[in-house]
Amino acid sequence: MEILAFPYAYGSANIYSELLPLRKNFSFHAFDYPGHGSRLEETPLKSISDIADDAIKQIGDYINRPYCLLGYSMGGNVVFEIYQKLKKAEKSLPKYVFILGSHEPSWIHDKYDFENFNLEQVKDVLRKKNGTSEEILNEDELISLLSPSIIADSIALRDYSCSSNNTLPFDCGITIIRGSMEEKTEKCKEEWERFLKRQSEYILVDGNHFFLFQGSENVKNKVCNIIIERLNLLK
Repeated sequence: MEILAFPYAYGSANIYSELLPLRKNFSFHAFDYPGHGSRLEETPLKSISDIADDAIKQIGDYINRPYCLLGYSMGGNVVFEIYQKLKKAEKSLPKYVFILGSHEPSWIHDKYDFENFNLEQVKDVLRKKNGTSEEILNEDELISLLSPSIIADSIALRDYSCSSNNTLPFDCGITIIRGSMEEKTEKCKEEWERFLKRQSEYILVDGNHFFLFQGSENVKNKVCNIIIERLNLLK
């Protein structure tokens, strides 16, 4: 089974490097978006649809074998759009989908004028997400280098809209995992299922939005074990 994974906004494929239980049990592939990580010199994309189109090109060599899709935060929305595009194009579909730490497609993101943000405002975007240390935020040269991708991701999320009336139903198993300390998750399962057009497994684990990366080893192992167990049932 191939696991094809997509990172959260402002992040790179490298965020998944320490998920050793998944890498030991499956063929694990994480992908960078344009302007991120190994593709830093490329122009970042400013729409979730365009990011999904690019992602489909990246995974083309893998989808003719059994595979699943995994997306974290913005990556969950990217995975949702990948599935829709693959199904409409009558391409090979994943055997399973994992959506971690992701707001439902109906979620309304911050409506700021990101196009005109200065360096300090970009830093504030990262601070609000609580995923970047102050030590890194004080590295002006680094933040300036990353600003184009941070701004592009913010625009992509801000402008993302999706109508459940126009979405195709998911035909595979789906597990949605959120952190117990994330904000406003009350309607998460209900809203996701409205867009997925099927029931899904919904699990809360201890932690904030970055439960898989900043949480305890117990939480990381729990999430990895959930994924392993679900995929082993497909064998």
